[in-house]
Amino acid sequence: MPKKRSSSASVEKDGLLAVEKACNDHDLIWRDLFQEDVGVDGTIELCLGDFPTGKIVGAQVKSGMSYVNGDRSDQFKFYARQSDLEYWLQLSIHLFLFVYHPKDDAVYWHHVTNYLPDDEGQLSRSTHIVISKSNKVDSAFASYLLTLFDLEVYDADRLTSLSEEMASCTIMVGHGDAAVTISALDLFVEGLWGLCSKVQFHASILLQRIRKQVIVRGKDARIAYTFSRSDLYPFIIRYIRLLTDHRLAKIDIDDVNDSLYRKMEQPTFIAPLTTNGRALVEFLRAREHPDVHDNQYFTLSLTPTAQIEAYDSFDETRGKKGFGPYTDVFAIRFNQHLDYYDVQHFARGENEGSTQVRTSQIMYFNEMTDYLDRIMSGIPKDQILLRYFDHPCTPLIAWLQDWYDDKQPFHFKDLARKTNSDVIGLHDEVVSTFSGLGVMTVQEPPLPALPIRTLFNGEILD
Repeated sequence: MPKKRSSSASVEKDGLLAVEKACNDHDLIWRDLFQEDVGVDGTIELCLGDFPTGKIVGAQVKSGMSYVNGDRSDQFKFYARQSDLEYWLQLSIHLFLFVYHPKDDAVYWHHVTNYLPDDEGQLSRSTHIVISKSNKVDSAFASYLLTLFDLEVYDADRLTSLSEEMASCTIMVGHGDAAVTISALDLFVEGLWGLCSKVQFHASILLQRIRKQVIVRGKDARIAYTFSRSDLYPFIIRYIRLLTDHRLAKIDIDDVNDSLYRKMEQPTFIAPLTTNGRALVEFLRAREHPDVHDNQYFTLSLTPTAQIEAYDSFDETRGKKGFGPYTDVFAIRFNQHLDYYDVQHFARGENEGSTQVRTSQIMYFNEMTDYLDRIMSGIPKDQILLRYFDHPCTPLIAWLQDWYDDKQPFHFKDLARKTNSDVIGLHDEVVSTFSGLGVMTVQEPPLPALPIRTLFNGEILD
């Protein structure tokens, strides 16, 4: 029987030739890697006109309909093996996945180094990458590569288009009269820090935008905002993709993925702005965007946010005296810039007048709320007292209001006051600025002691 050529060989060659031709058409230098192929088929060097730049990215080429799943007019899915994805993500150069689509006779690409999963959960054998059919190897791709290495500065037209794209990427949070709409552009300008040279992101950035909108409305509001993973995370991922796709900030994607899919928490980062990130800031300033300003306050201190007191009984006819002996007390401090909490859980001891420390631990938001929900789920809610030490538009207090299901309206003027984090952050900034000028006297800003020893029913927490 005569030797038969593999049916996939010609398709694989078509994909490599298509990528090479597209690179040649757009002043990109394609180089095959003829040595052992363990996940990278070639490299692409960027050029500025006739001059090579020395900036190189890796390329993995896949060809054939077997790599095209859920084919639609605008996108399809590429299923990656966990071992391949882990290898691509650990490369020291940017890696692009190219898929040759025989039916479309086109090559589509995805920037794997900036990979953020579209689904919830851990990376697994069925992890898929959504590849947009707008991502063709064309002049826009060449421009994207130049932006990746800060070799192209966006002009006014590109910045206009970018700002409009960011403004149109929105999420509605809350419901009823309390509902507000937040955009990716809102998160960007709210997160500017370090004399607008960096952008930060943490959970409080979102709630700060909500807080400002409530203040502008000038009406009392019920703080009823939750951090549902299914609702909020797709929006956060779209926002981060805008930052990475347009190379606005130098974000550590590995760290973002670690937060999203290992810790199951929102990402937290402070990332330096790139050339185009700084250009966007100046573009917005020139057009007098009202919220483009430097966020001065930044602190690493933990500030008191809430004390939760649980009692073994409550008689509403007796008012304050209606609370029986306490059973549990949670004293919680918070750092809004790093999104972590210091949770102290005290419980009544076996001996009269004694107190046991059940937990004293640093936790992330979802870890903490899971813990609180587990401990308090069996306690009637009228036996639980919430004591707040900050304005109500913080992640924990917003969650507690939703969990307690007895949302009281808060006066909008209370939201306009500086938070504990603002006060201590300003203090830290002043100290760091002026301490280098000579001897100075430092007095810590006044903050409420936590836990509060005298409980609401008059008992003393020992």
